[in-house]
Amino acid sequence: MQVWRGRVEVTEGWAVPGFTLVRELGSDASGRQVLATDEMTRTQVTIRYLSPALNKDDEFSRRMNRLAQLEDDNLVQVYELVTAKDDPAEAAVVSEYFEGVPLRRLLTDPLDPESAVVVLSDILLGLAAAHGKDITHGDCSPDKVLIAPDGRAKLSDLGIAVPHGKGAPAGDPVYQAPERWQGAPQSPQTDIYAAAGVFVECLTGRRLFPATSIGALNRAHNNAAIPVIDVPGPLRSLVLHGLAKEPGNRPASAAEFLTELDEAVSPVFGADWEKRGRARVRELAQRAATAPAPPPPSKADARTSAAAAPPDLSRDRRPLVFAGAGIAAVVLIGGVAYGLSGSGDDPASGPTVSPSRLAGTASPTEGPATSSPATPAAEEIEGPELARRVSGAITDKGTFTLSFRRVAGKEVTSVNGGAKADSYRVSLAGPKLAKRQAIVLGGEGYLQQGSSWVKLPLGDKAKGYGVLAEQARWGTSADALSALLQDAETLTRNGNRWSGTVPQASGLDAVAPGYRKAKASFELQLGSGWLPKHLKVTITAAGRTKVVTTTGFSKWGGKLTIKSPVKR
Repeated sequence: MQVWRGRVEVTEGWAVPGFTLVRELGSDASGRQVLATDEMTRTQVTIRYLSPALNKDDEFSRRMNRLAQLEDDNLVQVYELVTAKDDPAEAAVVSEYFEGVPLRRLLTDPLDPESAVVVLSDILLGLAAAHGKDITHGDCSPDKVLIAPDGRAKLSDLGIAVPHGKGAPAGDPVYQAPERWQGAPQSPQTDIYAAAGVFVECLTGRRLFPATSIGALNRAHNNAAIPVIDVPGPLRSLVLHGLAKEPGNRPASAAEFLTELDEAVSPVFGADWEKRGRARVRELAQRAATAPAPPPPSKADARTSAAAAPPDLSRDRRPLVFAGAGIAAVVLIGGVAYGLSGSGDDPASGPTVSPSRLAGTASPTEGPATSSPATPAAEEIEGPELARRVSGAITDKGTFTLSFRRVAGKEVTSVNGGAKADSYRVSLAGPKLAKRQAIVLGGEGYLQQGSSWVKLPLGDKAKGYGVLAEQARWGTSADALSALLQDAETLTRNGNRWSGTVPQASGLDAVAPGYRKAKASFELQLGSGWLPKHLKVTITAAGRTKVVTTTGFSKWGGKLTIKSPVKR
């Protein structure tokens, strides 16, 4: 037993110093979790005391150190890896305490398609951020996806995957890709496979394969047909792509899968699908948070749930209208009809949109749809016109979440946070610069030092953290993006992706100071309503190191308050 500040807790072994235990949170194959309070800052954290399998992994510590530098709205943040001074075998990971409801508790019934797509979008955003740090999750499952009260999903326990049974790869075997069963290492494609498996479970209320043993799961993942008969038609091609048996046949990245997802659903669900879906996820999460937590399943219960019967659709508000067996079907979801072509038994049946689709019809829970248009999938657009539409969309939404990364040789800087017009609330990190919080209000900047804030010079006087703030300002600026599009010498389109080249590019001093006669090439991915999702800019100049910046945009139009941290 371990005595903490006069209280006696049933806690065995070494305890991370500097934290006061609040309560036990549970344990699994990767170790024991507790809720604790940081004695210095008085903030609550989660501490996972690691299993020996992870303690002996040399790569694990390097992975956790990289994670400590990563901050993203769709990831539970890792703060540090702590090792006992007198026993290196004792280690723990200190992470953000996030009061979310496990997605598992929302899946007592299938989610409606819009809600399921919202959850998958958040998962892919989190995976894209992690993969950018060369970190795979390895154990993406409904138990590792936490839903916040506002309906946002976060991935927890990144990079902490251990075997769940003899003969199984590390991570929950229900969601492991075929190549993992054959001994291949984790990769972004194995995470994409797991995310697609979670997506199927959200849509159907059932696990991807109802096998009840490790051997049966191995055979199912490697040989069984992908079960999409209960997946709505417009989403089947996404599921089939994400769950392809060969990793090379899956999306090349989480960001690419995210773009593919948006391109597939926006023309069908309408421009406001994310708003409606997140509202329903929020409602389900709030309901689950107040409901009694289910007891841990027994081994018999686990076997039963793995082979659960199809859900009772009579309790779902999604009427099915069949136009004849084996001919066609129309699914009415949130007032919008979707065509399911083919007999329903063919996994490769492609999605079609029913002529009776009620475009723009309001969801009964969200009120009238707004007029924000989906981004057309094939319209030919010149650079100036594209710049006008994108800038207008950015101005209309006003707020967004950003992730910005600049790479020049071995020098890497990163900025993560939120923006509102010309104001930012971000974390800054760079070479020889530890992660610090900053607030930028137009031309004024403030940097957090301990419990106080100091002035952060910007513009021509910027140094250190001020330079990072100016880099992020350029990388997320509507003006900078407009300049790239308007000045593009070449501009090509592939779906919702644009690429171009800009000779003699101007306005690059923030990210490439002193680069004379610099040339730039860019790749831009847009979501619905002409809003940017991902922007990559490559800057070159004779005799200079190549500079590459990547920017991720998300959570457009969300509630965000940015105010001065000092009294005026």
